[in-house]
Formats: sequence, C-alpha cells, structure tokens
Amino acid sequence: MGIKSVLRARKFMATKPVGFITGVLTLFIMANAYSLDQRLNMNDRIPPGNPHYSEKGFTLKPSDHGYCMYGVYNPASCTSGYRTKSCYVMLHYAASFSHSCLFKLSIQDFNIINNDTGKVVATFQWYMKSGEPSIRNIRDSEKIMANATGYKSLDWVKNKLNIYSYKLKLGRGQAGQETANH
Repeated sequence: MGIKSVLRARKFMATKPVGFITGVLTLFIMANAYSLDQRLNMNDRIPPGNPHYSEKGFTLKPSDHGYCMYGVYNPASCTSGYRTKSCYVMLHYAASFSHSCLFKLSIQDFNIINNDTGKVVATFQWYMKSGEPSIRNIRDSEKIMANATGYKSLDWVKNKLNIYSYKLKLGRGQAGQETANH
C-alpha cells in the first residue's frame, strides 16, 4: 500500500464520516455473525444376515431446529450402506457474541432412518462445547448403533452403525481426532 493510498483513505475518512462509520459497523456485525463448520459422519458396519441389516442403507437426517445453529447443509442428509464409503453432513454452527453462542452449546438433533422400512431407528444430539464436537442422548430403539466412535476405522464397531463427529482444523479443512465421549 503506497503513501498515496494512505492519504486517500485518510482524506476519505475525514470527508466521509458516514462511510467510515458504516464500514466499522459492518466489520462489527461480521464479527458478531461469526460461525464455523463441523462434519458429522455415519459408517454402516451391519452386514447381510444381521437382523438389523438394511439393503437400502440408513439415512442420517437432522430433525427439528438446532440451537445456535445456522443449519445442516452440503449435503443436508446422507445415506450409507454396508461397506460403502462413510457419508457425512456439514454442520454450520454459530460462534457469535451477539447471540451468546460463543459461551453456550450449539446443538442439533438427528434421526437415523432405516431406508428399507422408513422407520426412525435411532436419534441423538450433536453438540459443540468449548470448541470440541461431541454426541450425546443416543436413543436407539433398534439397538443397532454403536456409541459415538472414533474417526479412524480401527475404532469402528462391527455389526453396528458408527456415528462420529470430528473437529475440522481451521484453515486446512482436514479432520482431526473425534472427541465424542458421552
């Protein structure tokens, strides 16, 4: 940035206080609307022959509205079948001062649907507290889901659906270790 640019900016701020104040307010609003993304995964390890096997797989789908959440998106739901690649949803949660979300839990409820029957077979709650994603309140009517498991396949439980949420590293978009213990 050259000296002429600095002088122009100074002249603009002196002659156009409304524009300067608007710029400062815009920056303040953007800081208060700050939000982050996390990833929630599902991996189906229920083989054919198991009483809970689903030929069409299982769908992970949000239910109701979350608290301090901007939504579930890209994709908003996912379907995983036996030994197919894990599916995931992206969670866009608030981390703003204006809504006090920085100091409170961000929460989103989810259903797991058996695509063969169309029934909700399990529900749980994803939450973010102190910058660590986790899973709690698992209600498993069919007893098919493992507790929240780790990101690495060595942590996955055989004959179960494995649900895991891991922290995305800022700036890289890569996964870290899942921290969900409930």
